[in-house]
Amino acid sequence: MDIYETPLPGIGVRYEFQAESGDHVGVVVRRDGKRDFALYDRDDPDSCSGTVELTEGDSAKLAELLGGTSITARLESLRHNVEGLAIEWITMPARGGLTGQTIADGRIRTETSASVVAIIRGETGLPGPGPEFLLEAGDTVLIMGSAKAVSQATRILTG
Repeated sequence: MDIYETPLPGIGVRYEFQAESGDHVGVVVRRDGKRDFALYDRDDPDSCSGTVELTEGDSAKLAELLGGTSITARLESLRHNVEGLAIEWITMPARGGLTGQTIADGRIRTETSASVVAIIRGETGLPGPGPEFLLEAGDTVLIMGSAKAVSQATRILTG
């Protein structure tokens, strides 16, 4: 399936694709975070037969209903090894490890050579957190490094 992307200056980006059913579907991702979901008329692809405005929360709920939760669930166990590079998503435990402490407290980079690349907290992605970043229960931490370094960092993070 081809997805076509069209920048809309001052508005956002429009994505379009043709569903297997033959329907022409579009989503405008607006700069304010809202989404416009459009179903185009089968007889006139330049005309919409209907649109729905979705907030960011609505979009997340719809993605979940359409199967987004299976992707989220797999993130926790996702591991890639490419030419010596390992990537791991670690969920912080309710207690223990570095929960309630800063990244600096764990000395992850110093002790393992692995890097904390990003944190996902709830619906928010936080790329490049600094050493003062306080880890909370349920945070998902993206670690990168050698397989050995990532394994060591995981033990530090989770206890």
